[in-house]
Amino acid sequence: MTASSQNVVGSGETAGATSAEPVLAGPRVSSSFRVPELDGLRGVAILLVLIYHGVFDVLPRSSLLGRLMAVGRLGWSGVDLFFVLSGFLIGGILIDARLSPNYFRTFYWRRAYRILPIYLFAMVLFSLRFIHPEARPLGGFSRSSIPWLSYFTFTQNLWMAALGSFGAGAMAATWSLAVEEQFYLTAPLIIRKVPPERLLPILLAVVAAAPVLRTVLFLTLQNGRFADYVLMPCRADALSLGMLTAWLTRSASGWNFVLAHRSALKIIATGLFAGVVGFSLRETGFLAPLMVTVGYSWLALFYTSVLLITISGASKMVQRGLRSRGLIWLGTVSYFTYLLHLPLMEGARRVLGLRFMYASGTVQFFGGWLGIGLTLLLASLSWKFVEKPLLGRAHSHRY
Repeated sequence: MTASSQNVVGSGETAGATSAEPVLAGPRVSSSFRVPELDGLRGVAILLVLIYHGVFDVLPRSSLLGRLMAVGRLGWSGVDLFFVLSGFLIGGILIDARLSPNYFRTFYWRRAYRILPIYLFAMVLFSLRFIHPEARPLGGFSRSSIPWLSYFTFTQNLWMAALGSFGAGAMAATWSLAVEEQFYLTAPLIIRKVPPERLLPILLAVVAAAPVLRTVLFLTLQNGRFADYVLMPCRADALSLGMLTAWLTRSASGWNFVLAHRSALKIIATGLFAGVVGFSLRETGFLAPLMVTVGYSWLALFYTSVLLITISGASKMVQRGLRSRGLIWLGTVSYFTYLLHLPLMEGARRVLGLRFMYASGTVQFFGGWLGIGLTLLLASLSWKFVEKPLLGRAHSHRY
């Protein structure tokens, strides 16, 4: 979700490699350049999330409009697309730099520059009191209690799993950032210690184990469904499928296999999409038994197939669509947008609630989209004046 998409299809040697170890060569994605289509995919991911929270979170389930727009019920799965993209981008960066003497130091400095400034700003915003007859800190409109310190240690998802609740609603989206941070603690070590040619069986094992773990937790824990949704090991299939894609693009034989089967890839993606539509028509929520057991894996496989189609050039129509300026811009500002859209939506609803009935569908809908508009405006300013300059500083730390 937070990885910067600095990748482009090309060829060359792995960064930091030496003659002491064979390099996985061939047509690949380099972590040195930017691919507009990947920003476009990230734009799709954040658009799905915004539409879900702006429309389907407040749309009456029985309305005719709700039935006509059934496919949007899976807008929450934009997070799953973020996970696949994160696994792909971070996995690729780490594979390219795995032999660098500055491997760990550079990786964590760059992640800190990318993640922490905006995240700390969000923490300050969460603590503000917005004008309202029952004004409390914006993060305090939930009955459940998650320790404030856990948000600074990126362990809030552990508390959410234990309590079976997102806690303060304005901070609900931070569970996925906690998953990402925990992924950052494990992936660099694995890629550093495991030779690239041995990564494949490990990643496949994780992909297979994740739905098994989710099923066990679902059957044995009181809050098992919630744990399945917010815990990193339970979402490791999406992250590992992204890393597997990064590995394929750096393996001559793996990449040639993908290129030789692009037609089959489109057929597979179509079949997976039919399943996604089926989930939507069944009104399958993100905590439904079907979803927490196999559904997350199905979504991850679908988004991985879309990623492979994108980077392999299997569909020129998909590539052209993902190069649209709107999607690329959304992808560029997606981190700020994802992290801040919920508190700003809630803030706008509270302001409208001073004049109209807060709980009404009208206030929830229009207040939500007013907050989304404000989020996108601030995200654009943040990217130009804060995030982009900080990324420049981050890249002064070199592998």
